[in-house]
Amino acid sequence: MKNNQMLAGFARVDISPKVFPVRTYLSAADKIVDPLYARAAAFSDGHETVVMVAFDVVILEWEYVCRMRKQFAAATGLPERNLLVCATHNHACPAVVERPGNPKESGYIKFMIEKGVTAASAAFKDLEPVSVARGSAVESRISFNRRFIMKNGTAITQPSSMENILCNEGVIDPGLEVMAFRRPGGAIKGVLVNFACHAVHLMGQLSAGYPGVLCDRLQERYGADVGCVFLNGACGNIIHRDYTDKEKSKALTKEFVGETLANDVQKILETISFAPGGPVKISEEYVRVQYRDITELERNIDNPNWFVNVFPLLLKLDWFRWSLAKLKALHAESDGIDAVVQVIRLGNVRLATIPAEYFAEFGLKIKEQSPVPTWVVSLANGWLGYIPTPEALARKGGHETTLTTSSKMEPAAGDLLADAVIKLIKKDRDRKGP
Repeated sequence: MKNNQMLAGFARVDISPKVFPVRTYLSAADKIVDPLYARAAAFSDGHETVVMVAFDVVILEWEYVCRMRKQFAAATGLPERNLLVCATHNHACPAVVERPGNPKESGYIKFMIEKGVTAASAAFKDLEPVSVARGSAVESRISFNRRFIMKNGTAITQPSSMENILCNEGVIDPGLEVMAFRRPGGAIKGVLVNFACHAVHLMGQLSAGYPGVLCDRLQERYGADVGCVFLNGACGNIIHRDYTDKEKSKALTKEFVGETLANDVQKILETISFAPGGPVKISEEYVRVQYRDITELERNIDNPNWFVNVFPLLLKLDWFRWSLAKLKALHAESDGIDAVVQVIRLGNVRLATIPAEYFAEFGLKIKEQSPVPTWVVSLANGWLGYIPTPEALARKGGHETTLTTSSKMEPAAGDLLADAVIKLIKKDRDRKGP
């Protein structure tokens, strides 16, 4: 193989449920609105190979990742660590996580894992020489910080009105990142797209959401066989709704958001130049992250006034009492979790993976402190829940910070994960050899 030559392969496998009715994220469905997929990409420089699979589901727990990695290694002969498994964070999916009164769809999960391994193996078999191009854009019209500070000093997520609102709590990450891979004949073989935004359209139904629309539009424009893998960024506090403008929010449908991103990608592809791909590398390590103390939740579980500005549905479902029982069991087993972070090098670009719903501030920290162009890929290789900033955790109120099974890690977690991937990036940059 020529120096700096990259190989790339892509595959897509339908993971829409086949048995109905099926429990969904918070309800049930007896049909699909549009198909869900496991979209895979593989890359190699002849020395190292990495494969990534993005699922059109909300969350992928570490247990599922381990099962996929073992099956993937058996099917391909590659090391388990060479597989990245992530979710697009699409909420219109089957019940892949447990919720109060809504258990997991274990049969669907087994099916999803098998199809994901099929997609990963197919992308690996599809490897062929490509040239590579990278581009970016600033897209600030379709994503919004969903947390607000109220005049009384508390925080609220997704407010129903702007009454008593002081300001937004935080920022967004408007960066849209694209890598394109072209066959020797000049045709686009596939694209990777990275953007940070929750995907909550049609929650309770079955649809791939705006990430599915994005990939569909790109295939319509560049060919049905073009691979498209969407990698969600640090989207923990970011959503496709503008709570300061209800009429504007109504127009931010999955079609509008997906097409806006597709149009941006097309503009990028029209301006970038292709060149040999460069090296492919992967680094991985475990980071110990501690659980938050649950004493206050235990003490206040019967005091409804303690739950400030939380979603009313969660109170109706008795979500916090259910969470407390789960959290007690977790604390009885251990004081924390060994979370996996990866850094994947594709030419000059690094993909920093985070197993959580990471707040945008941390994603921006990684990008700012990395010495090389870096994408942040969240909801990757497991799920720690929300990882808010210490400042957000110190302010009472809001969905992402109130202690539950989905917000349970220590205030230092975000910086621990960011520092770990920044260290891996710098180590990779400094090392010698192929």
